[in-house]
Amino acid sequence: MNEGTIYASLVRLQHRRLIKTAWGTSENNRRAKYYSLTRTGEKALVAEAANWERLASVIGRVLATSEGGTNR
Repeated sequence: MNEGTIYASLVRLQHRRLIKTAWGTSENNRRAKYYSLTRTGEKALVAEAANWERLASVIGRVLATSEGGTNR
């Protein structure tokens, strides 16, 4: 991913109030913008992770069935 793609994604997440930003100082003493999840973002992450697990499980079962030869 390039910087423009990442920045655009961060802006979208911020507009949806899933992340918040704060300015600080980096380890090498430079000004840096830090991102963190909001409570809404944490809830959205849990929901998306659960959706991903369900999807991965279904795809795993489909692949296991097709590899077993019962769906050919």
